[in-house]
This record gives sequence, structure tokens and C-alpha cells, in this order.
Amino acid sequence: MIQAQTKRRLKQTNHGTKILEAAESIFAEKGFYLTTVEEIAQKADLGKGTIYLHFENKRGLFLSVIERKLDILLKKIERGIKKGKSPAEKIRLATEIHLNFLEKNRNFFKIIHIFSNQFKKGMGEELFKKVAAKNSRYLEILQDLIEQAIKGGEIKPLNSKKLAVILVGIVHSLTVYWISQNEKGSLFKDHLLAWEIFWEGAKAL
Repeated sequence: MIQAQTKRRLKQTNHGTKILEAAESIFAEKGFYLTTVEEIAQKADLGKGTIYLHFENKRGLFLSVIERKLDILLKKIERGIKKGKSPAEKIRLATEIHLNFLEKNRNFFKIIHIFSNQFKKGMGEELFKKVAAKNSRYLEILQDLIEQAIKGGEIKPLNSKKLAVILVGIVHSLTVYWISQNEKGSLFKDHLLAWEIFWEGAKAL
């Protein structure tokens, strides 16, 4: 009985993963509105009904794709910055991890990039808040590290929240350029450029 339940749970987990991976690929290629649940089911090699066993609707699936990857990114950053010996080094590591993640998850970034303010309004308040909370968590991590660096005299006494937003903006701008130009080189190699631009402007004199 227990073995049967375990197998059933594993099968459900496997189906959920397949659906999310298929959805991420198609949403990145076609966008939310042009993507159909039928296409996702076909890509995942599952029946349409199986999609609705895991996700209430296309909206919920779309946000689950974003939420899943944000969870992975946050865990990588939270784990990775522990290797830093100072707040400044931890901020640099966060930037490095972020760019490395985006290089390996191009489709995820494409989805995030089309997630405009106008689109957010139609996604449902409860679902959107879940994603917004995870996105805010990353900014909070950076803001906390920046505040520590300010207290330690490493960074100028500027607005820590705005500095965190600026750093994320640099990372996203580099990623947009990398994708739009269809560059064959590594995005990750630009982590030192991103860090230098931020650090030279923020560091204490």
C-alpha cells in the first residue's frame, strides 16, 4: 500500500515537472496569450486533463513556471553568498550567481521580461502576490548586504534599496542585450563587468 502511494506521488511529481518544463519552453517562444494548454500537453507528452490535475488554469501554470525558477535562483544565491567573507564579496557572488543562472535559463528570463505591468494586472492578485514576494526576497537579500557594507564603510551611505534595484537592473540589462543580440559568447563572463560598474559607483572613497 505504502509502495503504491509512493509510486503515485513520484509519478505526479514527474508529471508536474514535465508540465512546467514544457510550459516554460512554449511560453518563452510564443508568450502567454498565444500559448495553448493543448500545446503544453503535447510538448509534455501528456493528456490535457493531466494538466488540469496539477494546475487550475493557464494563468496559474504560467506563474508556477516563474515561481519555480525564482525558488531555485533564491536557494542558489542564499547558499552561494555564504562563501563570501565580507558583505561586498557576498554582493559580488550574488551578481555572479544571478548571471550564471540566467545564462543557463534563457527561457525563464524571456518569460520574466514579457511579464509587463499591464500583464500583471490580469494575472489575479493572489497569484501575482506569490511571485512578487519571491522577487522582493531577492531585493531584500541584496539590500541587507548593501546595508551591512554601508555600516562597514565599504559602500557610500546611499539608499540601500535603490542600490539593490540598480544592481539588478544592470544584470537584467546585460541579459536583455545578450539575448536580443543572440550572442554566442557567455553571459556569465560579464559578471565582473556588472560588478565593476556597480562597485565603482557605490564604493566608499
